[in-house]
Amino acid sequence: MEVSGKHRLPLPPDQAWSALNATRMLRACIPGCVELEARGDGRFEVVQELDVAAHRTRFSSELRLEDVDPPHSYVLRFSGSGGKGGFGIGHALIALQPDDGGTMLNYRGEVEVGGRLAQLGRGQVEDALKTLIGEFFARFERVLRGEHPAPRSLGERVWRLLPAWVWGCVLLVVVFLLYIGAHRSLR
Repeated sequence: MEVSGKHRLPLPPDQAWSALNATRMLRACIPGCVELEARGDGRFEVVQELDVAAHRTRFSSELRLEDVDPPHSYVLRFSGSGGKGGFGIGHALIALQPDDGGTMLNYRGEVEVGGRLAQLGRGQVEDALKTLIGEFFARFERVLRGEHPAPRSLGERVWRLLPAWVWGCVLLVVVFLLYIGAHRSLR
C-alpha cells in the first residue's frame, strides 16, 4: 500500500535534519519504542511494543537510510517482525524543503504487511499507519518544546514521579529485605 503526506516542522532544514537523525530524538518520538540503537552507516535497530489486533506485540525492526543528501532528502528502508503479530517491510522517500522559517517534510512510500497485520484489512492498516505517523510528529513537536513524551506504561509514569535518589533508597531497602529474608531462611 502507498503512504504519503507532509508535515511542517518548526526548525530550519539543517536543524530538522539533525533532529530527525538523532538517536535520542528518535527514541523519544517513535511510538512504542523501548529500544533504539544506532548501528552506523545510517542503520538503526528498533524494538517497539504496539497493540496489534488487540494483542500487545513486540516488534524488532531495522531502519536504513539510503541515498542520503543532507539536509535535503533520504530513502528510509524498513523491515520489522512481530512474530505472530505479523511483519512490515517498505521504503519511503523523505524530502525536506525550506518553508517560511521552518521546514516542510514530505514523505512518499510503500508498505507491505503480513501475518496478523494483514488480517486487519487495508483500511485498518492505513488508519493504524496514519495514527503512528501522527503520534511520531506530535511527540517530535513536544520534545522540541522541551516536554517529555507521554509515558508508555504505569511503571514509567511512576518512575518519573520520583527523583533518582528516592529510587536508590528503595533499591537499598529491597536489597536489605532480601538479605534478611535469605539470612533467616538459612537458620
